[in-house]
Amino acid sequence: MGCPQYLQAGYLGFCLTGKILPLTGNFLPVNSGLGTMDILLTNIWRFFDPVLFSVVLGCVLAMAWVQSGRHSIVRAFAALANCGRNPFEESGENATYMCRRIDFTLREQGLAGLEIVRSQDPFVLRILGYLVNAKDSKDFEEWVRLEEHSAQTKENMSASFWLSAAEIAPAIGLIGTITGLIQLFATGIDPLKMGPAMSFTLLTSLYGLFISHIIAFPIHVRLHTRAEILNTYRSKVVQHTIDIAIRELSAVAPVHFVPANPTKRVA
Repeated sequence: MGCPQYLQAGYLGFCLTGKILPLTGNFLPVNSGLGTMDILLTNIWRFFDPVLFSVVLGCVLAMAWVQSGRHSIVRAFAALANCGRNPFEESGENATYMCRRIDFTLREQGLAGLEIVRSQDPFVLRILGYLVNAKDSKDFEEWVRLEEHSAQTKENMSASFWLSAAEIAPAIGLIGTITGLIQLFATGIDPLKMGPAMSFTLLTSLYGLFISHIIAFPIHVRLHTRAEILNTYRSKVVQHTIDIAIRELSAVAPVHFVPANPTKRVA
């Protein structure tokens, strides 16, 4: 079966000029000045509804906030400032370097000299300052373990929030699509107007997938990688400082004074 004449003419015009069909369904003339990029830029507004996009994004962020915790949304957006780079990209600082620097300072200047050790991580500076003033190795170990757990929770919270957003966004978009379809068929809309109404309905699924795979999940991957680097680094430094505390600090057991038995009176 031969191809219709208008299809042949359109295919030939596309091959010669690189022009495509507009949304009206008619072929462009061979000498038309409207190209592919012109048509895309002209009709891109059909794919963006600011109000609908804001509603879907707001629902996703609200559900992720409920799932991740009260302070998660604040930490999640605050972490965006540093998610594009590794924590020690400029200095090249790592756990091995920091542990050797601590040992060198301890050997040259003693335990009090650890206050002059510098690091890009405020967590390391805080535990070194506490180690200098610690009186007991057991108390120091309990305190530093709690600090390590708190720091890991804060780092993981930001990544968990964006992972929750990535998982919730497609469901929010699908809910919007199903709700729109129910409303569409329940009202008995005119078939001639069903096309624009269906496109409006399907935009919710498009925005859900866009928020999930283009925005939330890439941010989660970057923050999760950053959290793993920081948590591994801090865990090694914490264990090294605990070993130093056990070696340098002696646990002083409390002294209990037992009063002498009073002299028995002889009757």
